Amino acid sequence: MNFIDTRLKIRRFIKKNRKKVIFVVITVAIIIAINYILKNMPEEEIPKTTYEPNVAVMDESEVPKKWHSEIENRIKTFVDYCNNKEYQKAYDMISDECKDAIYPVIGDFKEYVDKRFQVKRIYSIQNFSNISKQYIYDVNFMSDFMATGSTGTNYGYVQEKFVFTEDDNSLKFAIGGFVRTNILDAFVEDENLKIVTKKKNVYYDHETYTVDITNKTDYPIVLGDGTGEDEIAISVNEQLREETNINAVNVVLQPNESRTFTFVFEKYCDDGYAPQAMYFTDVRVLKSYSGTEETRQQELDNAVRRYSLILNFNVKD
Repeated sequence: MNFIDTRLKIRRFIKKNRKKVIFVVITVAIIIAINYILKNMPEEEIPKTTYEPNVAVMDESEVPKKWHSEIENRIKTFVDYCNNKEYQKAYDMISDECKDAIYPVIGDFKEYVDKRFQVKRIYSIQNFSNISKQYIYDVNFMSDFMATGSTGTNYGYVQEKFVFTEDDNSLKFAIGGFVRTNILDAFVEDENLKIVTKKKNVYYDHETYTVDITNKTDYPIVLGDGTGEDEIAISVNEQLREETNINAVNVVLQPNESRTFTFVFEKYCDDGYAPQAMYFTDVRVLKSYSGTEETRQQELDNAVRRYSLILNFNVKD
């Protein structure tokens, strides 16, 4: 068969199957066009996520590498002890400062374990914030469904902050968001009152101050009963932070009485500011004090003295 005969057969085939040929040509053209477009489209960047448990989410600072394994092993051991209800072993892992502040006796710690570890727990960790040589971790506790056999649909978790503090060549371990204890030994005194605060306990999101107050007069003295604004407060970055539970504390001293109070203030330990002073903005030396709203104004009108007092701190965070 010569070339002319072949060409004629092709022409007759195309003429006879014109619609099919056109359809095939268009289809092939579309496929080629789509392939070309896809080939030349910029590649979509797929977000890459990496789990870095020892890098702080707050500022991307990293816990020194020499402590990575020890911190992870310490947390694992502590959780294992708690899961197995080995109270004494878990209790012995906690720093003395943390014990004094939160769990002064093992019975208090046992309550913590029984409440937190009602079922077997698994956990995940993430370095949250680092302050000098103190490393704060978020520990998320979840139910171990493989261990408990639970088929429930509640997959929530409980979060707690664990803190590791460099102490020479070792690490101190604290739970419950406890960071450290600062010794203050600060006081203020006048003819009516003597106020002494020996220490404060620093937690991640608050501070507690142990304050001894002595009424030196023959009159009742009111420092805080929830009837005023910022009656007892600390100054942080030129702002006053009021005691969080002043209504329940009710700081009232009878004549010549001495009492010890624990004051709680909201304060993040990594906010970069150190409290400068504690303010008692409305000290009321009264001839009588009933604590009722009906007689409050009359008692204030007959006050021996009404003034403010400042207890300055000489400590930095």
